[in-house]
Amino acid sequence: MRTLKIISIVFFLLLGLQSINGQSFELDTKKSTFFWTGKAAFNSYSLKGTIDAKKGAMIISDTVISAMNIAIDMKSLDHENNDLKSHLKNEDFFEVKKYSKAIFTLEKTTKIENHKTILQGKLTIKGKTNLERIPVNIEHNDSGITITFNHTIDRTKYGVNHNSPSIFKRMKENAIVDEFILEGTLIFTP
Repeated sequence: MRTLKIISIVFFLLLGLQSINGQSFELDTKKSTFFWTGKAAFNSYSLKGTIDAKKGAMIISDTVISAMNIAIDMKSLDHENNDLKSHLKNEDFFEVKKYSKAIFTLEKTTKIENHKTILQGKLTIKGKTNLERIPVNIEHNDSGITITFNHTIDRTKYGVNHNSPSIFKRMKENAIVDEFILEGTLIFTP
């Protein structure tokens, strides 16, 4: 937890320094949306829900994104079924009391071409960090920047192993696909 705070502080200090060469944008957490989808491994059953951004910032210069940091509020993980929501928040899945934030930090400067790019960065969930390459669409206008994406994440890389068919080989009817889909619309304003 302390490491994530230090990373966030360093990022925002660098954000201030780098904004000399590019324009800084803040994530509008009220207008930005995240949706998740999880699926059963051996039938067509799927679940969808939402999760909220806590904060975020980005630096862009012309067609180059040089910095980005987004914090997700894991405690906001939501689903219409309260029992399922509680289960997703407990230690079987995301353990949100202990790991209240997920963080994405851009690792590599990226060029926007034809309103598209790939954000290559480190994603931290449950204290585990992995490199993710997220294809995104980007629209830039006078009011800000809109980024949309639909990305598949392997939950087992982050220690979310409950009912995983790749870990529990004999599991059948209760198995949950290792990957979940995270899709979103991120609104950044100057």
